[in-house]
Amino acid sequence: MTKFCKECGNENKDTAVFCEKCGKPFNSDEIREEKKTSRTIEVIVGILGGIFGIIGAIAALFIGSFGEAFSAAGASGIMGLGTSALIASIVGIVGAAYVLKSPKWGGIILIISAVWLLVSISLFGVLGAVLLGLAGLLALLRK
Repeated sequence: MTKFCKECGNENKDTAVFCEKCGKPFNSDEIREEKKTSRTIEVIVGILGGIFGIIGAIAALFIGSFGEAFSAAGASGIMGLGTSALIASIVGIVGAAYVLKSPKWGGIILIISAVWLLVSISLFGVLGAVLLGLAGLLALLRK
């Protein structure tokens, strides 16, 4: 349980008798609970999505490295998309970690990286994109 001062809004320890900032005394009716939602699910699913995205990006980069099998434009295009997917996956992992600080912005980052990953490498990135998108939606929708 956390105490918030009605005078200045400062967060105080639950054992505080006076506000640590302004000194106003607390009464029992001034105690309000702040319930924090655990964001472990979003973080784990987001990190897994980023890892699967990185695996897909590596697969795309590996395929793109065999330039003889593709036309010159096709091989360089696959390499560029693989690199883009790698960056999107890293951004997704950062978004998963950011969910702990700000669920709203972390969720937005996760959804953007999910779409980015899916656009970059389509089939290789489906699992990673789904997991990143799911983590982003959970971060935005869970209270």
